[in-house]
Amino acid sequence: MTNSPLLTIHLLGSFRLTAVDQGAIGLDQARLQELLAYLLLHRGQRPPRQRLAFLFWPDSSEKQALTNLRNLWYRLRRADAPCRLDVAE
Repeated sequence: MTNSPLLTIHLLGSFRLTAVDQGAIGLDQARLQELLAYLLLHRGQRPPRQRLAFLFWPDSSEKQALTNLRNLWYRLRRADAPCRLDVAE
């Protein structure tokens, strides 16, 4: 078992996600990339879900914004893996 990260996330320049064994891969939705980038840049903080929901869906109702956030959150959690982040280096 190796301690090297499985993913490298590039936020400088264009968003890019690289898997060690697969080369460059991408998240298929811009909003998903934006949420991941936001969470990585603000790691260690726990912003309220309502704030995140309205940050990403300011024109939606509260219920719809929270549903959208919950759906993206679910997709991100399924992709959970050790990673290396360019802006952290």
